[in-house]
Amino acid sequence: MTEEQDVAADVIHLDGGTVDHVEADQVQIRRGGANRIVASEVDLHLGGAVSIEAETVTAQQTAVVILRGEQTGLDQSYLGGAVAQELTLVDSACGVAVTNTADIENSRIGILLAREVRGDVETLLDARGAVLAGVVAGAVLGLLLMVGGMLTRRRS
Repeated sequence: MTEEQDVAADVIHLDGGTVDHVEADQVQIRRGGANRIVASEVDLHLGGAVSIEAETVTAQQTAVVILRGEQTGLDQSYLGGAVAQELTLVDSACGVAVTNTADIENSRIGILLAREVRGDVETLLDARGAVLAGVVAGAVLGLLLMVGGMLTRRRS
């Protein structure tokens, strides 16, 4: 299957190729990808997706930009951002994760906001660091806007 626009069905199996929008109860993609997936269950292997919204997501050797789901498990994968009830990462990397429970094994996360974390995790910022970074960024932005406003008034 090559480039398709929209695909909707109860069960979708894609082996190679790409689709734009997939909507189904079960989606299984091997060596392919999709721009947007909305499903109950998603299984990706050697593929990629821009956006996934699903109850259960299983991904292996996959790249996903944004993911929203209940139970998500990624193995040897890259994830830009995730909002999930349960997030499991094995040998993977994630930019930003917001989750109730994070099970992490040999993985890196840039910013992690979680109620419970199991396993060793390397983060760029934890919850306290993210709050501090937000306060500093807000103060710097406020100063820049104040100085910009003063310079604009002087020129008038």
